[in-house]
Amino acid sequence: MIGKLMGWNVTLIAKLIGLALMTLVVGVVSLAGYFYYKSDQPMQVAAAQRIAPGITLREYMQFTHAVWEKADDKAVANGDNRSCVLVYGTINPIVGFISVPFQVNHFRAIRGTPAFANYVEYLNGNPPPDDMLSGPLWKLPEAYWYQFEYGIWQTTYLPGGTCRVRPLSPTAHSQAAIP
Repeated sequence: MIGKLMGWNVTLIAKLIGLALMTLVVGVVSLAGYFYYKSDQPMQVAAAQRIAPGITLREYMQFTHAVWEKADDKAVANGDNRSCVLVYGTINPIVGFISVPFQVNHFRAIRGTPAFANYVEYLNGNPPPDDMLSGPLWKLPEAYWYQFEYGIWQTTYLPGGTCRVRPLSPTAHSQAAIP
């Protein structure tokens, strides 16, 4: 009797773990699809729209990839390693995709506390707007996208690194201007 009961419990636990993993996979694939859709919409970063109105994240990444290839070629000519395309074009978006839900949920948890300002300063940026953070759960993907896009902009355009893309001209995002 006890063996039968334990077998039933193990089966139930295995099914629950399988259901949880399947839910996680569906959630990640859905968020990736949403990010793919949003990457072809005009960027929400105000500075990007002031510099190049209508630019999408995909266009910005195409432009920056060409600039990074030139920076990598220059680095190799100087005896350094190639790193711009690998780090900023591959690793950075992957890490951003993984970390953004944690960042936004942390913003939600500490909103209205003194720790909030410290966390914003730590991330060198502006958090998603309050209506996204305090709104209903279905606004979370929009907050995730906002944080992801700003993170990409912050790490690739704002001053401070060897692979930064400056200046971006107002016509740089047109297909004719992308090298």
